[in-house]
Amino acid sequence: MLQTSLPGYYIPLKKAVDDFLEEQGLTAIDVVRAMDEDVEGIVESLRKRCAISFRTERILLEKLTSKQLNFLIFVIHTFYIINIGGMYKGFLIHPRREQVLSGQKVTEEGLRQILKALGYPDID
Repeated sequence: MLQTSLPGYYIPLKKAVDDFLEEQGLTAIDVVRAMDEDVEGIVESLRKRCAISFRTERILLEKLTSKQLNFLIFVIHTFYIINIGGMYKGFLIHPRREQVLSGQKVTEEGLRQILKALGYPDID
């Protein structure tokens, strides 16, 4: 579900991700196929990118598949951590980078916003 109430200078995260993948000739499956399916590797990757509690880690592992978790990690890394400007094709990505990151890590609230933007289950 796209957020239609955003000002014209924003692009919803899901739309940016979908456009990026289409432009690259990739699908979400293509992206996660190259990533670690081992739960320990996924958790380690999450810890590198997210400042979240062990409780939140457990909830993520319960609610999301390894493919969803890997795709989440891809989105966090590609659209937030290495994307210093927080933009995609001249539009600000929503949720905004400064809303989801503290330093170089996604906060718990930021994670909630990203999950919602991707249409994934919430962690509450």
